[in-house]
Amino acid sequence: MKTTKIVFRACVLFVLLALTSLMPLLPGCSGNGTTTNTTKTTQIPFSIHVSPMYMDDGIEGVSYVFLVTVDYGTMEPKTTTTEPTTTKTSDTNNTTTATQTIDESLARISATAENATVSVGPKAIAEGYVAEVVVVPAEGTVGSIITVKVKAEWQGYSNTETVTLFIREKPESLEELTTDAIKIRNTFISWVATNCPELGISLDEAWFGTIVYPNAGVIKYFLFFSEKWELGIRWNTSTGSVDWAQMYVRLRTAQFAPSRSFEIGSLSAANLSIYEISPHPMVWR
Repeated sequence: MKTTKIVFRACVLFVLLALTSLMPLLPGCSGNGTTTNTTKTTQIPFSIHVSPMYMDDGIEGVSYVFLVTVDYGTMEPKTTTTEPTTTKTSDTNNTTTATQTIDESLARISATAENATVSVGPKAIAEGYVAEVVVVPAEGTVGSIITVKVKAEWQGYSNTETVTLFIREKPESLEELTTDAIKIRNTFISWVATNCPELGISLDEAWFGTIVYPNAGVIKYFLFFSEKWELGIRWNTSTGSVDWAQMYVRLRTAQFAPSRSFEIGSLSAANLSIYEISPHPMVWR
C-alpha cells in the first residue's frame, strides 16, 4: 500500500511540473510566449465613381461617354498653391513640350484602353464635379469587349475603376437616324431658347452628336454636346399619336444627372406641343 501511494504521488508531481513548464506557451498566460500581430486594413481615403460600369451596344468609330466623379471621404483637400508640370506630346516627327498647372486640391483623372481612342476632360476635378472619359472603338472590333481603366490620383493616393464596352454591328439606318435626331434637337432648342432663357442654350452653339443604343427598337436615342451642355434626345418612331420625343439637359462638368427635361407630345401633330416634364433620373448611355 505504501508503495502504491508513493508511485501515485510521483505521477501527480510529474503532471504538475509538466503543466507548469507549458504555461508560458498557453494563450492568456504570462511569460515569454509568442505574440500574435493582426494586420489592419488601411482604407483608401478617397474613391472614384464611373458611370455606367458597362455599355452593351457600342459601334465602331462612335464616341461613348463615361462620367467620372470622386469622393474625398473624411480627408480635407489641400487648398494651397499649384505646381507646374511638363507634358511631352508628339506628332509625326516633332516633339513639343507644354507646361500646365496642376492644383493639388484636385484629383487627376486618366484612362487607358486597347483597340480604342480614349480622351479625358477635364483632366482634373474636385469633389462634386464631373469628368468625362470618351471612348471611340477602333475599326475591326465588332463582337469584342473593350476594357477601359479609369484612374484617379489625389494627394499621393490612387484609385482605379474598370468599365467595359461591347461592340456590335453598325445599323444601316445610322445616317437617317442622325438626320432625324438633329431635326428634333433643333425643335427643342428653339423652344427652350425662348421659354427657358436662363439656361442660355441656343442653336448658335457648336454641337457634336453621337448615337447611343444604336440597335434599339422603336425608341431611338442620341446625345449632343456643346462646350457647356449635354442634351439627350430620344423619340418614338411609331406612327400616329404615340410618336413622342423627349430631351434632357445636363451641365457637363457640374452635374452627374440631368437637371431639366422636356417633351413633344407628338412629332406628327400639325401644331407641336412642347412642355417641361420631371427631370430624368439618369443620363442615357
